[in-house]
Amino acid sequence: MSGSRRLRVLLVSGSLPPMRCGVGDYVAGLGRALAATGEMDVAVLTSRLEGRSDTGQWAGFEVIEPIHGWTLSSLRGALEAVRAWKPDVVHVQHPSQGYDGALPFVLGAAVRWRLGLPVVLTLHEPVGVNLQLPAMTALIRSANAVVVVRWNFRSLVNWKVRWTIAGKELCFISNATTLPQVPRTPERVRTLRERYHVGARAMVAYFGFIYPSRGVHQLFAIADPRLHHLVIVGGKLDEAAAYNDEVSALARRDDWKDACTMAGFLPVEQAAEVLACAEAVVLPFLGGGGSWNTSLHGARLQGTFVLTTSREDRGYDSRQNVYYARPGDIGEMQGALAAHLGTWQAPHDVPTWERVAAEHLEVYTRVRKGRER
Repeated sequence: MSGSRRLRVLLVSGSLPPMRCGVGDYVAGLGRALAATGEMDVAVLTSRLEGRSDTGQWAGFEVIEPIHGWTLSSLRGALEAVRAWKPDVVHVQHPSQGYDGALPFVLGAAVRWRLGLPVVLTLHEPVGVNLQLPAMTALIRSANAVVVVRWNFRSLVNWKVRWTIAGKELCFISNATTLPQVPRTPERVRTLRERYHVGARAMVAYFGFIYPSRGVHQLFAIADPRLHHLVIVGGKLDEAAAYNDEVSALARRDDWKDACTMAGFLPVEQAAEVLACAEAVVLPFLGGGGSWNTSLHGARLQGTFVLTTSREDRGYDSRQNVYYARPGDIGEMQGALAAHLGTWQAPHDVPTWERVAAEHLEVYTRVRKGRER
């Protein structure tokens, strides 16, 4: 892009830190990475949050907050904010915490047809497409390019959704973790074990939101309180409050009350420390994990052994230091944990934000030149 005007990219998201949302964290990471290339001016159009201040996660990009609620009544204000910032590309993220109305589904079309700007859409969750098909059809059709974070996106949706995305090139760009890489040192391990009262047990960690689909309750069957101390990093969300209470009740059981720590939400540096100092990280997703999962990337980045589930991969991958079990197969996961507990190795081919930014820049350049359909 040298010798030409810097590309101006406006990201659209219903959430941004400190709101607790994986997509919001992703947008902050993407915004920082895009700005760090030195080839783009970057801003995020997001929800107004009273009392929010720059958390240090916004370095390099501007935050625009004209939206009190994502209803159609906010469309005019949103379009005025877009017009005032003068982007070359508008990039809508879906779904996101904070979206509470129809605005996300019509904003792309309004930006494209009223303002004449190219629109990129990232679909983070194929499930959301199935639940709101008519509205999602309008959103998908308004996009010049569609980015997906799951390589097998088409196979994850039903035939109606496949019809909706027919003729659209899906650009697969992997997620990257929002966690930093933390060195595993004897002092750090000792400090963490003392903080969580691990004692002589092996420390087994979980990191991520506490949703039913994440299978957090299975940790109490996979691990053994006589041998393992669970550290569960992830806090209570309003939409999954009942499930969080269920997990908390398991942690208070007589056999687990001294062998489990509910650490709650932690700053990214502290969460990375837990993953780096654990003997294993267990992510027992009920539907299977994959390259889209940032918890998996965050654990792999530390070099710690990771036990997770998959519908495609099977067994132990020595290059990744990850064991992929069948979803729900408690016996297989118990055996894998016993066999690979305490295995560490240097991280291999973990997706980086630099790579994610470079691949996005290619998409933005194509749509700006009108090469995407």
